[in-house]
Amino acid sequence: MKLSKELVLQAKATFGTPTYLYDEAVLRSSFNELRDALPDCVDIFYALKVNPNLSLVKLIRSYGGNTEVCSLGELEIALKAGVAPQDIIFLGPYKKPEEHRRALEVGVFAIVVESETELRALSALAGSLGCTAPVAIRINPNFSASGSPWKMGGRPTHFGIEEDTAVANFGQYLALPHLHIKGIHVYNGTKILDAQSVYDNASYILDLYRNLTLRYDLDLSMVDVGGGLGIKYYENEKELDTRQLKQLLAPLFDSFHRQFPRTRIIVESGRFVAGKCGALLVTVDNIKHNHGKTFAVTDGGTNCHGAAAGSGQVLKRNFRIVHATGSNGAPLREYHISGPLCSPDDLLGRDVRIETLSEGDLLAVTASGAYGPTASPTLFHSHGHPAEVIVSHGRLFLARARQTALEIRDSHADVALDDMLAAPASAPVASSAPGVTASGATQAQLIEILRVVLKLPASTEVRADSHLRDHLGLDSLTSMELLVSLEDEIEGFFVNPDTIAPGHFNTVTTLAQYIDANRQNAPETASQGQPEVQYEPV
Repeated sequence: MKLSKELVLQAKATFGTPTYLYDEAVLRSSFNELRDALPDCVDIFYALKVNPNLSLVKLIRSYGGNTEVCSLGELEIALKAGVAPQDIIFLGPYKKPEEHRRALEVGVFAIVVESETELRALSALAGSLGCTAPVAIRINPNFSASGSPWKMGGRPTHFGIEEDTAVANFGQYLALPHLHIKGIHVYNGTKILDAQSVYDNASYILDLYRNLTLRYDLDLSMVDVGGGLGIKYYENEKELDTRQLKQLLAPLFDSFHRQFPRTRIIVESGRFVAGKCGALLVTVDNIKHNHGKTFAVTDGGTNCHGAAAGSGQVLKRNFRIVHATGSNGAPLREYHISGPLCSPDDLLGRDVRIETLSEGDLLAVTASGAYGPTASPTLFHSHGHPAEVIVSHGRLFLARARQTALEIRDSHADVALDDMLAAPASAPVASSAPGVTASGATQAQLIEILRVVLKLPASTEVRADSHLRDHLGLDSLTSMELLVSLEDEIEGFFVNPDTIAPGHFNTVTTLAQYIDANRQNAPETASQGQPEVQYEPV
């Protein structure tokens, strides 16, 4: 990305540092470069994990991109960005019950299932909801992407079902009720810069799809060949040759499309689409010499950009770091460029050769549009999330505000010290029928209502400490239905909108306590005398 000195200084004056700058023109150019390398029969799915910034997702959607999400948070961002559910796939080696439920509720194109356990659980959930779940089976192939330095398939990983097992058991998958198995998903590796490796990977996956359809006489409708397209980060790397990529992939995908015209072909891309559009802007605070090395200490380090600092890498290499306001003509010198953390590994660059630095200089860590704050420990030392700014047509747009110290402080529940140190109160004496307290009766009645509202199978165990969301699958829609049922079924209970809070929906016990506290003309409960449970508003 190339930004004018005036825009960089304006960003510094308006938003401070550390701040991420995203150049819309570069983002659009990268997407269009990939779009041009693929035939029209292939759909591009942007991977939100590399950068889930809402404004970026909106821009990518406007270019014609679809989305791949790996969490409920990413799903909600994609929906808010205007992505149609049928242009969303949901994957990940573990998905919470509420994530499955929400994906079914909105109608995503496919839930990519990564284990046989997940497949059975999704079948049961879809049955309880009276719907059919759209599914793609993620396969860990017997083939490894040779050009990938970070392999996710063809080796022991926690991703997908190994190929031999998936092929042998595919008939069993098809027999499970309440599932529509649409196709397969394979993601072999990432940071691939060799076009031939991308071709070999895609060719293997398309052949695997063909073999499955022939073996089981299937009419599938989806094949996801992954992607993993890389960008140049280091001096000894070359950019992916997209012209060669087009020459290789166009005939491959066109031939497959002629054979399977109703199959949606998906290529995932996150790093290639967003990586080159971003830069992390930091300010040099002080320069000092320590034991033969010169350090330039900045206000943004590993906490803002873990990837640049080499987090998770055995061999740590430098991202390109430049003067953000352009060349100053000064002689080149070597610096260790550090961040603000109390950690010896908090180095954005080691032995970086750059024009002589002065305190107050602005530096830009380039190629930082992917795996920036989303993959960094932003709360280390409670510094918080850096600002994110879109640069478009010479204007700056705040896309995510910097997290403030007070916001970080107030995200903590302030539990009273006396409450934490006090000995627990003695158990109350029952005042109703022998062995059954009023609170216990409320819990029993609540459990029966939960079974009806959530359509829980008889085999589902519901206890006093069962978590309503994580264990039983309560969500925003069913919670409203539950409250209506509680008012209808429990004598004297009415919801008080001024007092009800998310904390009341934690477990069966917490909701039962709220019910007892808000019953009118109800018998005096045995819960009186118990310490009051306090809930922090969220």
